[in-house]
Amino acid sequence: MRILFISKHKPPHIGGVEKHIREISEELKKKDYVVTTISEEDIKQPHIKIIGLLYIWFWFLKNIKVLYKTDIIHIHDVFIWYLPFCFLLPFKKIFITFHGWEGKYPIPIYNILNKKVANYLCNGSIAVGKYIEKYYKIKPDYIIHGAVRKLGQDYGRQTKIKNTVVWLGRQEKDTGYFEFQKWLKKQREKYKVKYITNDPNPEKYLKTAEYCVPSGYLSYLEAKNANCKILTFSHNKLKEDYWNEIMSIKKIPTWSKICEVYLKLWRK
Repeated sequence: MRILFISKHKPPHIGGVEKHIREISEELKKKDYVVTTISEEDIKQPHIKIIGLLYIWFWFLKNIKVLYKTDIIHIHDVFIWYLPFCFLLPFKKIFITFHGWEGKYPIPIYNILNKKVANYLCNGSIAVGKYIEKYYKIKPDYIIHGAVRKLGQDYGRQTKIKNTVVWLGRQEKDTGYFEFQKWLKKQREKYKVKYITNDPNPEKYLKTAEYCVPSGYLSYLEAKNANCKILTFSHNKLKEDYWNEIMSIKKIPTWSKICEVYLKLWRK
């Protein structure tokens, strides 16, 4: 079976969505699926709002054979890229993963409508976090939170270095970065902080870090798997709900388990 992922970016570009796509693709290939990902790296559209979107639509029209030959089309957030083809290719099965929140709070109406329309027009959906259901008022078929490649990874043999902190992820407002900086200034003890933003394999830093400040679900699970003490920071109610949700998870899933969710969705 031929699977087409459509995403803003793809590996080796670094990010949570990109890692998600990489891991799911690897699991699918083990099951003899043929996986292709189309992203900005392939389309190379100009980054001008309306012109860029028109360029993307034209690119897909010009390469429509790729869509024809695909058995399953699965979109990662960028539903608007595919919107015209819902009507041009009504026989195609399309699915979507909603990876998260765009960072603006309160959430703009346009962003809510975008997800509502996508959820309605797609044959099925996955949301990375139950908070998406609450704040975007949609009903996805499945809720996931990401995964880790291998449970444990010999972390139990590592010695944690006292007062070492790894910041894992983007250094931006929506990740709680500024709240973390305020927290650091108030501490009497000195912490040695390492900021990891663009490393595809942060596990080597987590092995010896006593603390981790994750920026999102995926980095949280990786830090928990590495037996780090976890610090989270919020600047609005949505982010509070976000962290409360992930901290309530007792069992860390593997990517093979998440892959099974995709397969169940596609069998609908």
